[in-house]
Order: sequence, then structure tokens, then C-alpha cells
Amino acid sequence: MFEQSVVVENFFLRDVKALQESSRCILEDAPDQKPVTVSVELLQTLLAAEIVCVLRYTMISVSQDALRNDWLGTEFQAQANDERRHMMMIAKRIEELGGTPNFNPPGVVSGVAALGRNDGSFAIRVAQNLTAERCVIEHYRHLVAFFDQHDPETSRILRDILQDEEDHSNDMQDLLIVAV
Repeated sequence: MFEQSVVVENFFLRDVKALQESSRCILEDAPDQKPVTVSVELLQTLLAAEIVCVLRYTMISVSQDALRNDWLGTEFQAQANDERRHMMMIAKRIEELGGTPNFNPPGVVSGVAALGRNDGSFAIRVAQNLTAERCVIEHYRHLVAFFDQHDPETSRILRDILQDEEDHSNDMQDLLIVAV
């Protein structure tokens, strides 16, 4: 049903892990910075993750697999819409804290374009998405713990987004069962 070939690298996961590492470095330097500066920098990493998700899920929603199977396109477009909503929630919070949302994060978007080569099977892409979604969930949980102590409003926003991300992970797990 779906084309079969091998994907060399999970660019999505690479980007998410890089953002997690960036957050870790920000938190290590936190004692030397103003709390609001740390908050904005951490939120920028989440904004970048959401941008990557919007692009990835939108590209999958119009991929050859999705064009052949309307329900796939619909599912991935719905997820892209959720990620876009998350992106805007985070951007709004960054502005409320006095920062400027960075909608052009360096080095992150390049791997998303690799999807355009259509060099992997749908099942492999879904498995990659599932792995990356789980990593995003871990990223959110880690930052929720930080914001619980420093900024309850941001923590509330991130908890709402985290619930959606957990739902996305469950959806990916279901899609993986269908795709195999």
C-alpha cells in the first residue's frame, strides 16, 4: 500500500534533540541571567520545535501517500493545525514577556525540506514522527518543571500544549499500526 525504501536520517529527531540541548545550556546559564530572559530563551526553543512540526506535518499532509489516501492528509493537516496553534500560543507568551518571537530559527528548518525528496516509506516517517513526538513531550515536561517554579502562567500554557503533544504521540502510534 505504501512505498518502501530506507530513510537515512531522522532530521526531525535531530532538530528536536538540538533544541533540547539548547534548553539544557540555557538552564545551566540561568543563574547568571534575568529570569524573564531565561523564560524567553526557553520559549524560543519550543517555538522552533513547533515551527518544525508545522512544516513537517504540513508536508506529510500533501505527500504522495496523503494524496493517495485522503484520510492521511486530513490527519496530518489536523496535527499541523494543532502545532500552528501551539506556535502562536508560545509566540504570544514570548511577546507578553517582552521578547520577540523568532519565526526563523537558525539551522532547524533545513532538515524539514528533506521530506520533499520522498525518500522513505510512510511507515518509516510515522515511526520517525513518533520518536520525535516523544522527544518533544520530554522537552515540554522538563520545561514545565522549570516554569512551575518560576512562571505559573507559562507553566499552564505549556501543560495545555503538552496534553495535545501526548495526544499526537498516541495518534502516531495508531497510524504506525495502520501503516505497517
